[in-house]
Amino acid sequence: MRFRSLLRSLATVLITVLGVMSSGANAATPSFLCSKAKSWVEKTICASDALSELDMELATDYARVLRVVSGDAEKAFSAEQRKWWAERGTCQKESDPRGCLEKRYQARIAALTSRPDYPGDQPRPREEFSEALIKEAGKGWSQHMSVHMKAIRACTAKAKPAPRAVLTVWTEEEGELVLMRLRGGAGEDLVCVAKKDGTQPAVRAREPAETVPDPGPVLWLSTGGAPKEACGKPVQVIDTDDTPVGWLADGNC
Repeated sequence: MRFRSLLRSLATVLITVLGVMSSGANAATPSFLCSKAKSWVEKTICASDALSELDMELATDYARVLRVVSGDAEKAFSAEQRKWWAERGTCQKESDPRGCLEKRYQARIAALTSRPDYPGDQPRPREEFSEALIKEAGKGWSQHMSVHMKAIRACTAKAKPAPRAVLTVWTEEEGELVLMRLRGGAGEDLVCVAKKDGTQPAVRAREPAETVPDPGPVLWLSTGGAPKEACGKPVQVIDTDDTPVGWLADGNC
C-alpha cells in the first residue's frame, strides 16, 4: 500500500516537473537527463527534437493514468508500460530505426489517451459522494453515507496516525453534527465529531463508560484490496472522482 501511494505521489510530482521542463526550455526535452543517456534508445531520443517531445508527452500521459488506477489494475498497467519501454530497443534492427521509434511512441500515446479512465490535462474534480457508487446497497448508517461523507473525510484526515476503519456513524443536533467511532491506526477506540459540511473535526479517545452505537457495518479505509479484517463479502466504496474510499463489511463476524 505504501509503495502504491508513493507511486501515485510521484506521478503527481512528475506531471508538475514535466510541465515546468516543457514550458521553460527552448529545445525539446525528453523525460530524462540526456547527460545520463547510455542506451541506444536514450541517445537516439536525445538526438531528435521530435522524439524528445514524444518521450515527454508519453511520460506525462503515463503519470496521469497512474494517478487514477489502483490495486490489480495499477499493477497490470505498470507491468504493461515496463514491457513497452523494454521493447523499444528492437527498433534498432529496423531499416528506419528513428521512424520506428516515432511510430511506437505515437501508438502508445494514442493507446493511453484513448483509455476510458484517462483524466486529461486536469485532475478530476471531487464531487459529492453518491450512494450509486457503492456496488451493493448499504446497511444501517452506510445507507446515508453520502450525507456523512464530508464529515467522514474530515475526521479520517484529522486523526493521526490515520485510522484503520469507521466503525459507526450517527448524528446529533438535528443532523447538523456528525459523530463517528473510529478504529485508530494502532487499534485505539476513537470518537470524532464534525459538522455536516466537514468543518471543525475533533478527535478524542472514547471514554470507557461512554455509550455509543454498536459497530456495523464497518468501513475499512483502504485504497487497495480489501483488508483481512473485512470479513464476509466486503463491498468496495468508490468516490465520484473514481478514488477508492474503502471497503464496507459486516460489523459482526
